[in-house]
Amino acid sequence: MVMRTSPEGEGEKGKGQAFASPGVLYYNFSVLEATNKKMKDILERIHVVLVEPKNAGNIGSVVRAMKNMGLSRLHLVNPVPFRDEVEQRKMGYRSQEIIAAAHEFTSLSEALHGISQVFLATAKKGKWKKDFLSPAQAAARIAAGPAEKIALVFGREDKGVTTDESQSANYFIRIPMAGTYPSLNLSQAVMVVTYELYKAVQEGGQADGLPRMAEKRAFERLTENIWNLMKSLELREPENGLFHRSLKRALNRTRWTNADVAVFDRFCKQMRWFAEKRCCPPQEEDK
Repeated sequence: MVMRTSPEGEGEKGKGQAFASPGVLYYNFSVLEATNKKMKDILERIHVVLVEPKNAGNIGSVVRAMKNMGLSRLHLVNPVPFRDEVEQRKMGYRSQEIIAAAHEFTSLSEALHGISQVFLATAKKGKWKKDFLSPAQAAARIAAGPAEKIALVFGREDKGVTTDESQSANYFIRIPMAGTYPSLNLSQAVMVVTYELYKAVQEGGQADGLPRMAEKRAFERLTENIWNLMKSLELREPENGLFHRSLKRALNRTRWTNADVAVFDRFCKQMRWFAEKRCCPPQEEDK
């Protein structure tokens, strides 16, 4: 069997990836290149975020898993020293270009700057962690979603993420496990999730046609505006109380665009102005 590039002017033949004639297999490399470009475009929008990793060797294993699954963007929140550590270099064999390009941050909020959707991997359930997706379900959503930046967040090796940090998640990922001690090493969890993602992207997800979502900082600004409005209306509740956390969770479950967020920003500002100027006008001083 001889393989040849699909000849031009073959009509319907040129539209498929491959077709055969006696003794000859034609392959349409333009389709293959377009598929590879689409995969690359999706994978380049994925950011792996590690929250306070405590072991340089784990970081090396993570970047090796990332490279095998076509990912290259790594954000680290308050990591241990790792760039020149021997254990990291050994575990991250032939993946040091990811280490060289990695960015370090002092908080998860900073690490999510410019990100639109956050998928947080966790093994723990709780009041603020509900509606879990499997790695395959999360991967399918990402592969079929609009062209926006995505973060895959993995918590600390010993205790995951804090309740406040979990409020930044749009979706929670839980890896199904058997046994009385359901626990995975950090790099193992990254490998499972990124493998499912690569597989979903390779298979080609069906685009859902949704508009591009606003970035995390826009939702943080709106949360602050709503919270400030509620305080001006004398809400009797401490910061990070039930309402504040419920508000963060509710906003993170929406798919609002920048225009949608701007509408509610304007609403909050107008309500604060009305409360300050119309409801409580400044009293004139006695002369």
